[in-house]
Amino acid sequence: MATKITNELVFRNLPHRSPESHKGSYGKVLAVCGCAKYRGAAVLCVCGALRAGAGLVTLAADELVISTVAQHALEPTYLSLPDNDGLALAASKATVCVAGCGKEPDSATALEMKTALGTSTGTVILDAGGLCSLSNDKLFLMGLSGRLIVTPHPGEMARLTGRSIREIEADRAGTALNFARESGAVTILKGHRTLVATPWGELYENHTGNAGLARGGSGDLLAGIIAGLAAQGLEPWQAAVCGVYLHGLAADRCAKRLSMQGMLPSDILTDLCAIFLENDR
Repeated sequence: MATKITNELVFRNLPHRSPESHKGSYGKVLAVCGCAKYRGAAVLCVCGALRAGAGLVTLAADELVISTVAQHALEPTYLSLPDNDGLALAASKATVCVAGCGKEPDSATALEMKTALGTSTGTVILDAGGLCSLSNDKLFLMGLSGRLIVTPHPGEMARLTGRSIREIEADRAGTALNFARESGAVTILKGHRTLVATPWGELYENHTGNAGLARGGSGDLLAGIIAGLAAQGLEPWQAAVCGVYLHGLAADRCAKRLSMQGMLPSDILTDLCAIFLENDR
């Protein structure tokens, strides 16, 4: 039986910001995201991490992606790729590494993912092309057990499990729980009533969100929000549960402002800030 994610559960777990704190108090996020085809994914992921409250965010990407992100956000720092030594060093210093948003699922991405995630000692969030590039390397994913969050939609879960999308949709809860147990990863199975499954068998069901999220970029924003929360000290399961709820709740507010038809993932950040403001965060 899944536990419904509630506002009380989420805000009980969110960190408070102390008057005596500084940027280092809220963690360092390394985002290994974006490619020429999907530059906007890096923008959404980085902005999601920043708006969720991370103290420092560094984007590791090629110069084309970096130049795009720099037009939309003034706060990140940058690491120009390819630079495996620099990437490994940055990952070792990061509180959280979020990787794969806007990446092509190929061998080059797999190498970047292994370099960053394998060197990181903190929470790691694997999304989209990064997740698909490592779908056949179960041993590597299991090596990240206890600190890994994966964020597949049903198509990506099909690739991870070898099952059909129809089979996954027919047993979403069982699929998420089984993958979480086998991989040791907190597993977010996206879709209507997104599920969060833990390796120890807990299942959470999210009731926020709407069909306005059914467009490219929504998942990139979600990954960034989760990274920003994890950077502030939340455990992987807490960051996942809080992230999916807040992402959906902000989307619900955004739909009331702009309509499900017209809202965009980038619009949701305004509503996320309003939610924090109302809850004095």
